[in-house]
Parts: sequence; structure tokens; C-alpha cells
Amino acid sequence: MIVPSPAEHVLKLDLTGTVTLDRKLAVVSEAEGRVVWVSADFVNGGRIPANEVFVRIDPREYQLEVRFAEMAVAKAESQVRLARRTAGLTVAEAEAGLGQAEAKLALAKLQLERTEISLPFDARVMSSELEVGDLVGPPDAVGKLSVLGIVYRPDALQVRVPIRVGDLDSLEPAVGRPARVRTVNGTYEARVVRISSVVAPESRLAHVFLKFSGEIPRTELPVPGTFAEVTILGPSRDDVFVLPEAAARAQDGIWIVRDGALRALKPATIGRSSDGWVVEAFEPGEGVVVGVLAGASEGLRVSPDPVSSGR
Repeated sequence: MIVPSPAEHVLKLDLTGTVTLDRKLAVVSEAEGRVVWVSADFVNGGRIPANEVFVRIDPREYQLEVRFAEMAVAKAESQVRLARRTAGLTVAEAEAGLGQAEAKLALAKLQLERTEISLPFDARVMSSELEVGDLVGPPDAVGKLSVLGIVYRPDALQVRVPIRVGDLDSLEPAVGRPARVRTVNGTYEARVVRISSVVAPESRLAHVFLKFSGEIPRTELPVPGTFAEVTILGPSRDDVFVLPEAAARAQDGIWIVRDGALRALKPATIGRSSDGWVVEAFEPGEGVVVGVLAGASEGLRVSPDPVSSGR
């Protein structure tokens, strides 16, 4: 038997989860052609720095198109000059022709730029089997060959943590709660950013999703699929009891001893953590029964063991 003492307590939930992704990106070429160079980093596990070219497509055809467009612009410019000096030629028509030629040149240069593929953000490569000589291009031109590989941004990493609905309620509000994530790679600070909108039908569990602190170097984060041990810090409460699980009976009831007899009581549960069963403080009488008491019933006279202290 214990006599719990009121205390301040910060709820801590020890859970397990998995590092996953909230999004990933399929790399596709907007230019059609044969691959002439692939970075050695564009493989599973590779790192692609932002704005660094990692695939080059044969540019020769696109270079010729730029050259043709440049000549068309030069011709249109001469026609505009001629129209401004010669009666009978429409200046507006000549200038419109120049505008069209300039637009075609800009488009040709854009297509040439697309023969060098880069990304505007740092990325990790999930998969790629691209080789020199492969024909690539938009989906409507090359079909399934359009996908050069799959990458993700490091800030797309998240930790997906199953949680009982009751435990989730004890964190209310859950979003924004700080957490600590432990993996084989190290220990990281994180925060709850969202919760699932449905409960899994088989396990009856909800899910919380954690994001790693932005202060952690992206190169030090774990990879998707990594197992994680997670501790989420919940609300701080004053005037609570932390009882051992051995005190709990069916439906979270307890036995207390009052005036030498058993009395049934159902304390208000705040939550459960590695510290024990957290409940709102109540009048404990002479103490709370811990463990199984054979033949226990309301009003049964008992002679408790010497009282030990509790929280």
C-alpha cells in the first residue's frame, strides 16, 4: 500500500515510430534526347546540391535551333530597319515579325537550358538507374522512360508515430509539443506538427507526425525507414498523483483504505507515461492498495502492511 503525495508532473509519452517522407519528387526531363552525362551522385543514397547540374542531355540539336532562331532575329531586325527607311513597307508588320522571331529565340534558348538538369534545392536520391545513352524526355514523348529518378528534400523527412487515442487526448493540444527522437544515427530534437484525421481500423491507433528541428544539419538526419524511439513531452500539471500500474483495477479503478475498510474509487486519469499512471489528486484515506488483493470487496476490513510513501 502507498500513500501518494500531490506533486507537479510533466507528462512524458515513450513511443516508437518510423522515419518517413511527407512527399517525394520524380525527376523528369523536359527536353527530349540522349543522355550524355550523369553525375556519380545521382544514385540511391546520393546527395545532390541545390542548382548543381547532375544530368546532361545531348545539346547539339537544341544548339542548332538556337542558331536558326538567332539568324531569324537578325533577318527580322534588318526588315524593320528597311521598313523605317522605305515607303510602302509596313513598319508595324516588320516589328511584329521581329517580335515573333525574338520569342522563338527565347524558346529555343529555354529548350537548350533544359538539356542540363538541376534542382533548386538540396536533395537526397532514393532511386535512379539512369545511364549514358538512355533516351529521355517528357512523358508524352518517351512514356515510362520519362522518370529519371526519385529524390526527396531533407525537410520532407518526418517521424510517423502510432499512438493510442487516450494518450493523444492527454497531449491536448498535441500539435506543437516538443519531442526527442532516438535512432541508430543519434538523438534529435523534434516537434509534433500534425495528427492523423482518422484512426487505423485494425489497430485502433491514431498517428502523430513529428518534424526534426531546423537547426539540425540536413546531412545528419536519418534516412526514411529508420526505426525511432520517441519521447513526447505533454502538459505540466499541478496537484497530481503518479501511481504505479499495479494499483489499477478493471476500468482504471483502485482500492483505497479508509477507516480500516476497502473503498472503491475511480480517479480521473490524466495520462500514462514511463513514470507511471498520472491521475488527478484525490483523498487517499490511509493509502492506495498496490497489487492483487484476493477476495477484495467494498467494505472489507483490512489490516494493511506498513505504509510506504508515494508520489
